[in-house]
Amino acid sequence: PTFNRDIRPILSENCLHCHGRDAGSREADLRLDLRENAIAKHADARPAIVPGNPDSSDLIKRITTRDQDDLMPPAKDHDALEPAEIDLLRRWIKAGRG
Repeated sequence: PTFNRDIRPILSENCLHCHGRDAGSREADLRLDLRENAIAKHADARPAIVPGNPDSSDLIKRITTRDQDDLMPPAKDHDALEPAEIDLLRRWIKAGRG
């Protein structure tokens, strides 16, 4: 998967409302639009993206959890990601591009 063709649309639609450039609406001090921030460790959480290791990436954990309190994006804001979108994110991170 490539970032511009496959990943950016998923993040833009589902994540960047709360984890993008707007500091006023940003949650958890996490920006997924900046690689340096997405791969950095935040507070007590593991990095959102661990290049090469989707199973250690909090992004994958949060979009696949069954715990409604931890699920991203929050159900009140957006529908859960489609399995194909999750697969693209997982493959992109595994390829080390995250």
